[in-house]
Amino acid sequence: MPYGYEKYRLDNGISPNTVVHEVQLIRALFAFLRKTYKKSVEPHEIRPSDIQQFLLEQKEAGIKDSTLNRKLIYIRRWFDYMWQIGKIPNDFMPKFKFNRKLDLKPHDIDVDYESLLEKKPQVLKSDKLPLNAKLLYIFYLRGLRLRDMVAIDIDNFVDAQQGLQLDVEKKDGYHCTLYFDQQEAIVMEQGIERAQMRGTSFLLSSKVKDQYTNFQMGSLSDYTEALAEFVGMPMRSGDIRFAYVHHLYAVEHKNLEEIQEILGVSLDSASRMLKDSLTRMKRKAE
Repeated sequence: MPYGYEKYRLDNGISPNTVVHEVQLIRALFAFLRKTYKKSVEPHEIRPSDIQQFLLEQKEAGIKDSTLNRKLIYIRRWFDYMWQIGKIPNDFMPKFKFNRKLDLKPHDIDVDYESLLEKKPQVLKSDKLPLNAKLLYIFYLRGLRLRDMVAIDIDNFVDAQQGLQLDVEKKDGYHCTLYFDQQEAIVMEQGIERAQMRGTSFLLSSKVKDQYTNFQMGSLSDYTEALAEFVGMPMRSGDIRFAYVHHLYAVEHKNLEEIQEILGVSLDSASRMLKDSLTRMKRKAE
């Protein structure tokens, strides 16, 4: 139903993780409209009052204001795309205002990073969790973005003196090197062997039309939900990334330059992340 929106966004370099959430939201919007009108609704039939009711239902369900605002941004982007491809004659979303005031202060980070570390052995040894879930867990704890995870090439793994390591080349030109302990290395080697059997160089891949290709973002929630149930806390990559930065600074006593090198980001990005993580984790602690 999103009318090619997923491909359009990916072709424009948008993070696969963001595109997953955008497409899921638009599908949820159309499901709401079908339920409301007892029939399928075309894009040009959607009215501002429909968006109001959809967002109001989400707010009453307990969705955070910051998340609601992000969903509103996603809807605006999708309507702009609908206008660009001629599916709607006019785009009312630039002037649309939700009739409830939203508190847009950054949400507190609700992640116990040390607890996630403690649960890592159980996660990696579990017979109930699929291999992809275990791989994602390791990379989430290292602060990798999903767009970097899905591009990992098995040829970039190296058997070094200190053990298995991986050079992660990022799309923005930066890179980082990950070192794996024995338990992590076992999981990585399973992923490498699987990729070789599938005839692909991607560590993470999906089967599409009888062949393996880039990891399909639509299946991400299956793995994150399984992990969340297993560890007993939400698996939100962004929050875990901030919690990791806080852990590097407050627990491992890394300085800003070291954090930059570990994450493989610009110094400005590392500085912003450190400042935000300290503020948001401090509020949580209080």
